[in-house]
Amino acid sequence: MSGQKCVLIISALDYWSMGEGKGGPALYKTLTGYAERGWKVYFITGNRPQGASDNLHKNIHVIRFDVPWLKRLIQIKKIGFFAKILWWVYFQITAFIKAQKLQSKEKIHVIYGYEIDGVPVAKLLSKLWNVPVVARFQGTSLGVDWMKRRLWKLRAWDHVLGLQIPVDLVIMTNDGTQGDRVLKSLGVKMEQVRFWMNGVDWEMFKSPPSKTEACEYLQVSAQKVLLTVSRLVKWKRVDRVIQALPEAVCSFPDTMLLVVGDGPERGGLERLARDLGVQERVRFEGAVLHKEIPKYLAAADIFLSFYDWSNVGNPLLEAMMAGKCIVTLNNGDTGRFIRDGENGVLLEYEDLPRLPEVIKDLLANQELRNRLGANARKFAEENFWSWEERIEAEIKEVSALLERRKKL
Repeated sequence: MSGQKCVLIISALDYWSMGEGKGGPALYKTLTGYAERGWKVYFITGNRPQGASDNLHKNIHVIRFDVPWLKRLIQIKKIGFFAKILWWVYFQITAFIKAQKLQSKEKIHVIYGYEIDGVPVAKLLSKLWNVPVVARFQGTSLGVDWMKRRLWKLRAWDHVLGLQIPVDLVIMTNDGTQGDRVLKSLGVKMEQVRFWMNGVDWEMFKSPPSKTEACEYLQVSAQKVLLTVSRLVKWKRVDRVIQALPEAVCSFPDTMLLVVGDGPERGGLERLARDLGVQERVRFEGAVLHKEIPKYLAAADIFLSFYDWSNVGNPLLEAMMAGKCIVTLNNGDTGRFIRDGENGVLLEYEDLPRLPEVIKDLLANQELRNRLGANARKFAEENFWSWEERIEAEIKEVSALLERRKKL
């Protein structure tokens, strides 16, 4: 195909989840990945401006809309279900109108629905414009066990709809949430699915600071440092780490827990720390720039992650790249990445009461921490691909779609 190719990406997410440069990098890397390879990228997002200029790249054009008050209603338990339906309908209609206006003056070659809300409108537009459609998912909260619950299809209607809609290419992130099994259970044609890990930014960990340098930079004076990195939402269960802290601090008084990330659970987690009497031993850092994460990892003795569905998000991958001693929970496909006693400590749910003892044993044994961390780094070097490799693989698939469509 000659000339500049143009992709329209539609998502209810923003390219940074916690403000400019903060949060998971996957959507940002996707936008810039296409743009840096010569594509013209239009991004329609259901979010108000983050206070930034949206000047990501000369080839990227951001189109925004939002209804913040409606999103707030979704958080109210009694009406949240119905508010979510209203927001979904509003998002589909508004994204459709904005896309139609765009298409009247710009030839779109590929439409890309990013996450469950973006796929339905992307599919409709692809039919109208006769262009290929790609669905991209950052994993899934619709676990295989979810499908055993009563009325699960009704309760998770937006997930079922977004995941099941037939498209030309499905890119499901292998983040440990077993998205491949979910898609298969929903009857999706697996030959159209690419089940890939996110890329990683090895450059960030090329010359990490020493623990001493990192602690000085972050103004951390504690000798022992525990670290969690995540958006502070219920299912990421940072509370499990805070609950283990009193006993750990009793044995190692000069211990500090750094909680990196922000979200609706922050107030509750701060109250929990006060109620347990460890508020002076927990530092809530809020959302920090993604480029600062290596400094926090360098300062940490132990990285902890206890998500409910899976723990193979970018924070855990980056902790492995940084060669950290990792303690995590065996759910989803986490066990494919962390092998207990070899490159980390992998706990079963029934082992969670032992978490304080596990933390204390590791804090007392630097040799063990170093060995587990070195093996985690080795696993990362052998199994992770860079963002450049990951984006190249995707664009190769999308370009092949265009070539096949051109021959029809």
